[in-house]
Amino acid sequence: MFKKSFRLVFISFLFLSNITFAQKQTSDSSKPLITAKEMIAPGILIGTGMVFINNSTKAEQKEWHTKYLSSFRTHADDYLQFTPQAAAMGLSLVGIKGKNTFVDKGGIIVLGTGIMLGTVFGLKKLTNITRPDDSSSDSFPSGHTANAFFGATVLATEYGDQSVWYTIGGYTVATATGTFRMLNNRHWLSDVLVGAGIGILSAKASYIIYPWIKKQIAPKLPSNVSFVPVYNGYAVTGNLTIGF
Repeated sequence: MFKKSFRLVFISFLFLSNITFAQKQTSDSSKPLITAKEMIAPGILIGTGMVFINNSTKAEQKEWHTKYLSSFRTHADDYLQFTPQAAAMGLSLVGIKGKNTFVDKGGIIVLGTGIMLGTVFGLKKLTNITRPDDSSSDSFPSGHTANAFFGATVLATEYGDQSVWYTIGGYTVATATGTFRMLNNRHWLSDVLVGAGIGILSAKASYIIYPWIKKQIAPKLPSNVSFVPVYNGYAVTGNLTIGF
């Protein structure tokens, strides 16, 4: 049963990425950034994760891993989790503009990461669920997966209107991250599903909160800031000018 459920969830991840892209294609600047329809994907992920949190599902997963993947190890998930965020920022550096400037995207990512990490580690402390490999009691939810889906949502929000492949690519990498967490015997299926939902919601929350924070802070910032780098042959220095 676990094997069938795993396949179903993997396909669902890719299906949900297409839902996100379709929503962005039909949106315009006059509508709210976050709509009820955009809550469908994270709602399904978190709801399904809670269904699979029962002990019988975990027993099936553990048996399946022991039988087929007891020697499997990879560190790919440690790096893949950061790929969508890196892509979202990197595309700006090569001249491909997203919906926000490079600086604003950075602010959104920093804020959303804080929301995501606070939620993830708060739940880990509250739930105290043992990992599949019995290494610790902070299994629920998956931080790697939450981070990857957070980045994928930022990438889709910034560039999904330009090409469906940005959205599909981001969510495929995020799905691979969650998959490797289970294959490495570090997380239960429920951990990964709920982590994915948290990542998506954290990104959406950041896109709501960041403009308000920027509006509150912007009037207090200097009106003109410039930095001129200087290289003297030995080191890089610079001149910083701040105008009010």
